[in-house]
Amino acid sequence: MSSLRPYKPLLEALYARYHQPLYRSLDPVEIVWGYTHPEDQAIAGLWAALFAWGRRSVAIQKTHALLQSLAPSPYAYLRTGQVPRISLRHRTWKPETISRLWEKLRELYGRCGSLAGFFRPYRESLWEGVAAFQAEMTKGAPELRRHLGDLRAGSASKRLWLWLRWMIRKDAIDPGPWAGTFSAAQLHIPLDVHLLAWARQTGIVGDSAPSWRAVVQLTEAFREITPNDPLRYDFALLTASALGEIQKVTSPS
Repeated sequence: MSSLRPYKPLLEALYARYHQPLYRSLDPVEIVWGYTHPEDQAIAGLWAALFAWGRRSVAIQKTHALLQSLAPSPYAYLRTGQVPRISLRHRTWKPETISRLWEKLRELYGRCGSLAGFFRPYRESLWEGVAAFQAEMTKGAPELRRHLGDLRAGSASKRLWLWLRWMIRKDAIDPGPWAGTFSAAQLHIPLDVHLLAWARQTGIVGDSAPSWRAVVQLTEAFREITPNDPLRYDFALLTASALGEIQKVTSPS
């Protein structure tokens, strides 16, 4: 496997340019910043990450439409025990699958008290927490597997890692309501096809489709240069990709 060490100056330049609140407004993470209560941030962030398909503007619009039906607080709505009545569709999400996930979230809160409470036993091995969360949420609801992924079956599980980045990292981009409990060093890359194409060009991974193996390889490469924060460059890379600038970081100087 190649090393990212020669790319660090380019990555830092990319970070300085794009890891700015100016670009946050174009990303689904901005939805999380619209709430102040950690439970609202966790629930809203989960939906925003799971809806993060295709054009970001459409994903943001659809997430806002869903959360509007839960206003002003998705956490308070969850505690009422109600299932939202919605007709919203987004990509492969249908009203019935949205309602099913909401029911599973309500069950989880009844047992664990919070989403952070579910993940807390996995603080030292967060990938196992992701696998356990996927198993818990799809138990009796296999139709949710296509939305949540299956890490143990080799899924890159991009959307859940994106959500956990928002929850655990804390800076001008990521609100980090769980930052005091979890370590950013335990995070893994939210790998999509664009980031994978870049990783293949740099020689870091060889897989032709996003996979858990590719996630581990790329994350380890980032840990080599930023061991305590392997997702330091993630937002900058995603933003550069969305703006068609990522090709400028394909060969070290």
